Amino acid sequence: MATDQPFEKWLLSIKEETVCGLASILQTNEAMTTYEPLRLFADTGGNIESTISDSLLEQQIATRLTEKLSERNPVSETIELQLNNGELFSVFFDIYTPPTSIMIFGAGHDAIPVAKYSISLGYRTTVVDARENFNNETNFPNTKRIIARSESYADKVHITDHTYIIIMNHHIEKDRETLTHALRSVAPYVGVLGPRSRRDRMIEQLQDEGIEFSSEQFDKMYNPVGLDIGAESSEEIAISIIAEIIAIRNGHQAGFLHGKNKIHKYSSTYEEENR
Repeated sequence: MATDQPFEKWLLSIKEETVCGLASILQTNEAMTTYEPLRLFADTGGNIESTISDSLLEQQIATRLTEKLSERNPVSETIELQLNNGELFSVFFDIYTPPTSIMIFGAGHDAIPVAKYSISLGYRTTVVDARENFNNETNFPNTKRIIARSESYADKVHITDHTYIIIMNHHIEKDRETLTHALRSVAPYVGVLGPRSRRDRMIEQLQDEGIEFSSEQFDKMYNPVGLDIGAESSEEIAISIIAEIIAIRNGHQAGFLHGKNKIHKYSSTYEEENR
C-alpha cells in the first residue's frame, strides 16, 4: 500500500502546532478485506494532500474542510456528502487546533495571579523574564519559564497564532522592545499593562527609531489591558485580563448578561431545559 501522505502531513502539522484538518471517507463495505485510506489533508496555509482519486468528491471534501478551518472554533464531526449522481459518502472531518497559550512577559508580583488563573483554565502558560530570582518554580508553578532578554526572543520564544500575549515588565525600555517583537508576531492579541499615555510614549519612541507597525498589527494591541470591572487589586486585575482574552478568543463582545435573553453565545443544554 502506498504511503498515507495525508496522514503523515496531519501528524507533522500537529507536531508543529498548525491548525489543520484531516477528512477521511468512512468505508463501510463489509466485503472489504483490506482498508485503503481515502483521506484529504488541508491546513490554513492552503496546503492540500489527498489519496482520493475521484476529482469531484475530492473537490467537495476540500471545499468543506477549508470552510471548517476558517471558522473561529472549528470542531470535529462526521458529515454526509452527496455527489451529483446521488451517491452518498460519510466523511469524518478531524480538526486540530493548537491549545490556547498565554504568554506573560514580566515576572513581577502582579504576574503571579495572571499565571494562576490562566493555568486554572487549562491554558498553556509561559512566563518570559531574564530574572531567575523572579521567574522561578516557586512563583510560577506549572508554567513554562523562559529565561531570556529581548535580544534572544527570536531564538528562545515561540509564538503561534494561538498565543495571547500580556506585556507587564514594569520597565518601559523592556516593554518597548517586547512590544516590537509581539506586534510583529502572529499572536492575535497583545495586551499592554499601564495607562494609554505610557503606551503612546512607547509608540512615539519606536517611531523615532524608525520602527513602524501596520494597522493590522496595531489592531491586535489592547491597552489599557483587561475588561473594565473596577479592578483594583492584583488578583482583580488578573481576572479582568484573563476575561478579556476569553472574550477575544471567542469573538465575543464583553458586557453584562443582565437583561439578555441568552446566557451564552450558543444555547447550552441547561438553558434549553430551563426555558
